[in-house]
This record gives sequence, C-alpha cells and structure tokens, in this order.
Amino acid sequence: MTVVVGFNWPTWHDNAVGVIVDGELVFASEEERWTRRKHSPGEPPVNALRQAFLYLRRKYGIKPKDVDAYAINWEHKLMTYAMRFRFTADTFVWLINRIKFYVNKDNPISMGLAALGLGFTILRGDYLDLARRFVRSVAHSIGEDVPDNIRIVPVPHHLAHAASAYYFSGFNNSTVLTVDGSGEFEATVVWRVRNGEFEEVVSIPTVYGSLGILYDEVSAKIGYETLEGPGKVMGLAPYGRASKYYEKLRSFIKFDDRDYPFRFVVPGKWKIKGSSDADYRMPYRFITDSLYPNDRVPWDVRGDLHPDAVDLAWAVQSVTEETMLHLARWTKENVGGDKLGLAGGVALNAKANMVIHYSKLFNDMFIFPAANDAGTPIGAAAWVYEHVLGGKMKRGRLRTVYLGPEYGDDEVRKVVERGGWNARYVGDDVNEVVDLVVKGHVVAWYQGRAELGPRALGNRSIIADPRRRDMWGVVNKIKGREWWRPLAPSLLEEDAGKYFIDPVPHQFMILMYRYKPEMCEVVPAVCHVDQTARPQTVNKDENRTWYELIKAFKDETGEGIILNTSFNLAGEPLVETPQDAIRSFAFGGFKAIYLQGWLIQK
Repeated sequence: MTVVVGFNWPTWHDNAVGVIVDGELVFASEEERWTRRKHSPGEPPVNALRQAFLYLRRKYGIKPKDVDAYAINWEHKLMTYAMRFRFTADTFVWLINRIKFYVNKDNPISMGLAALGLGFTILRGDYLDLARRFVRSVAHSIGEDVPDNIRIVPVPHHLAHAASAYYFSGFNNSTVLTVDGSGEFEATVVWRVRNGEFEEVVSIPTVYGSLGILYDEVSAKIGYETLEGPGKVMGLAPYGRASKYYEKLRSFIKFDDRDYPFRFVVPGKWKIKGSSDADYRMPYRFITDSLYPNDRVPWDVRGDLHPDAVDLAWAVQSVTEETMLHLARWTKENVGGDKLGLAGGVALNAKANMVIHYSKLFNDMFIFPAANDAGTPIGAAAWVYEHVLGGKMKRGRLRTVYLGPEYGDDEVRKVVERGGWNARYVGDDVNEVVDLVVKGHVVAWYQGRAELGPRALGNRSIIADPRRRDMWGVVNKIKGREWWRPLAPSLLEEDAGKYFIDPVPHQFMILMYRYKPEMCEVVPAVCHVDQTARPQTVNKDENRTWYELIKAFKDETGEGIILNTSFNLAGEPLVETPQDAIRSFAFGGFKAIYLQGWLIQK
C-alpha cells in the first residue's frame, strides 16, 4: 500500500489532516472538532493526526513508520525569511504545550544539545524540521515510532487548493480557480489542468487580489471576528441594498487591468511578498477605513438590524459576486474548457457560486467541500501521491465526505447507558423521529463518521419541520445564533426540481439555488429573504438512513425536504464524538436525539 498523510503546516487556521491510501481519500479530520475551538486558530493538528494514525492502524494495519510521505500545504521557498520565521516561531509556541519533544532528561548535555537544535530550527525558520519533530511526537504518543528520515513534502498553498478541486471532481481536464485570503504571496490563481498536469495561467498577488481579506476586513467593521465573520455576513447581505458603500467599494476594483483579470487599486506601495499577515491586510484596511472610518458599526448583532451593517454586507457580497463572475468569464474566454473547479476560502461563498452556476459559462462545476484551508492537506496529499510518488489518483467524483473516525455501536451504547437517559434502541427505524419533527419538535441527529468541512450533511445535524415558519427562530434560538441568519434544507435528490430553479445534484451545501416562486410559502423556515437556499441533495446510495428520514418525512407530509443545520451550539464546531453529542443535547433545547440507532427523549 502507498500512503500519504497531509496536514496543515505551519499552522494558521482551519488545521486538518487528510489520508490518501492507494490513490483514494480514506480519512480526514479537522483539529477544531477535538479542541472545540472553531477554525482551530494556530493549533497544530495534534489530535487529528493521532486519530489518523489510529484509523490507519485499526483499518489497514498501517503504522506511522509505514507512511510513504507527508504532505504539507505551504512552500517555504516562496516566503520571505521574516514570514517563514514568524510562521515557525508561532507554530513552535503552540506545540510546546501540546506535545513532548523526546530528549534524555537525565543527561544535561543531551538536553542542552536538543534545546540548541530547536533554537537553530526556529532561527532558520525551518518548519520542515519542526514538522518532522511533530510527526515523531504524535507517533510516540500512541506507542509507535517513525524513521529518522521522515519524508515531508511542501506543496505551494494555492497548488494544494487546486489539487483538492481537481482530483476529486471526476474531471480529466478542467479549469480551476483558487481564491482565498492569501497563500504564500498570492490570493487568486487561475489554473489549467490537463490529465493531472497543473499550469498556472495567471496569479494575482495578495495585495492586489484578495477577496478573502477584503471580506474579512468588512466583516470586522460590521462587528465580527476574523474567520467567523464572512459566513455570517453573507447571510446578512440580503437585508441590505445598494448604497454609498457599494459605490465606494466598487471604485477600488478594476477589471481586466493590465495582466490581471481584476485588481484592487489602492494608493501607496505594497510589498508583493510581505513579512507578516499584517502586510497583506494593509491595502484592505485602507479600503475599509475609506468605506467606514469608525472602528465598527454600533449595533448589537443579535438585536435590530442596523442600516450601515446590512448595507456594508450587501456591498461586499455584491462586489464578491461580480468579481467572481468576471473572473469565471475571463477564465472561460482566456483558458477555455467547459468544466470548472473551485477551491479556497472564497469558494465557500455559496451565493457567489450560485451566480457562476446560473451564468451557464461552464457545463459542470465542482467545488471542493472543504474549500477553506482544511482542504489543503488533502489536495497536497493527492498531489504528492501523483507527482512525487508516481501513483495515480482514483479520479471519480467525490460524493460523500463522511471521513472522520469510526464509533462502534458498542461504544455508542456505553455512552447512552452511562448517562441514565430515557433511551430506546430503534435502529434504522426513523418513523418516531419523523413524528417528533412533524409535531414541531427540534431533534438532534448523530450517526456514523463525521463530515469533512463546515456543513452538516446528515451525520451531525439538527433537524426540524421546514413548513413551520416559526422553526427559523426556534432553531436559531436553540443554537444561540443571531435571529436573522438563514437555515438550510436537505432534500431528496429526485425532488430538487420541485423546489428550485435549474438545480443540479449537490451534496455539500456550498452552492445556493433560487426557489421557484411558490415554494417559499411551502417551506418558509428554509427560505431566506432573497428567496434562496443552500441545499443538500440526498440520494439513497450516499447516506441511506439520512435518505430514509427525509423520505419518511415526505410520506408523512408530502414534502421531501427537511430543515438541516449543523449539530453544535453557539461558538462551537460540529460535534465529533458521541460524548460531544450527548453534552450538546443535554445543554441545548432539543426534544430528542437520534444517536446512531438510539432515540433519547427529554
């Protein structure tokens, strides 16, 4: 067997681990699920890597020493020394309290040399050496060892994004757009991919072309933290309208400017390769300070809507949609092809993806479900499998992302019994769950391996009746979310055409559709104020029990669609373990939980 393990390194945000075995993605886990801190800012993927090692050992008999290569998602040769040093030092600070650096503590000389070696590693900005130490420490933590010459292969950040969008699309040839906050020094890249060969057609440096940082900085003005804001602001935008903020923001962008499909034009001189993240943010802070000179909009995000907040949101969302559509059109005209792949944090903007979908520029479009940095170790591992180890990825279309650790039925039973709950084993019979939902109850739903990516796709979900208008407010209140944030549906794949205009099967909830005019009155709890939704289409082959739940709801109500939002409480990531699920169920305002065959009611 040929095995490649990918992980984020050095660490920044959305840190994760992905495993390729003989050309197939078999495991992926995000560190946030274990530390319970959304986006795992700065946290090395210690727990995710440990779980990957345990999974490989249990499932295939593969030990850490058997791994052929490790892929990481940053290329140190593309960074300035200052950036590399900062990355390495920050990662070391996080590591020092989380893993053991194995040295002979009884020998002062050995300890001194080890400390000196670590010091030189940090001073050199040698995060590859630090990565080897990291892998060795995690392997030791489960009683395993690794060879001295651990093979760590750095992959440029945007190439890792591009590989994730290509290798799992099912396309032989395609155009790929990678759009995010920043890679080593670039934020937007257009790729031509032919039979696994990647050609960079155009690259826009971060200081000229970062839709991701722009969105983040506008979100900060509206009142949200880095990383957490853009997803919420996308949901806020439809409450706004065209205003002075849009006109001002639009004035900073030029389309087809010299060698770039688009660029932000900001007075001053900006370093193409910065020494810190702050260098890349400076042009966008100039833009946002020009838009809104105060620190932030004076409003309570859980209270009444503020006109400045919603109009700023509308402005940045509209500019993002226009720019992404222009980029897609430029790509079609200059690169050609009828298939498009998307990755990078901006590819999580489901509304912008919808605009490209309805433009009909491409016959098929694939968006990697973990489009943010959590997807880059997977793309990096796939690229290393083919381009370094000489393997051949199995290039079928990715249709499910249930890739987390496995939890056996006995383990789940023990968790249930330990809590002394009013529990009954119902197996795959979902009819009681449907009865509860139809009666207006909110039910937590947990089964199988966790989803990769930020969306609940039927294994870590909260469900409710989408026909009940009040469920929008009820579910948001239970989760501790802002009242105005939209909720998404999951629906039978065969019924998508009943509800939406021109849909295609889409399993991952990162592509919006417009509702048919009459449908918002049928399912008002999952229809946003602009008559759109971010749905998951479900078929029986991809998740049988989840499909049967929605089918049973249809048999009862006539509607093959259900409200589905992520199973977590406010400020938390998706639940991972059965214990996480029970804890969130206990603290949340749920009537019941379906826990891998067990039905527990309060």
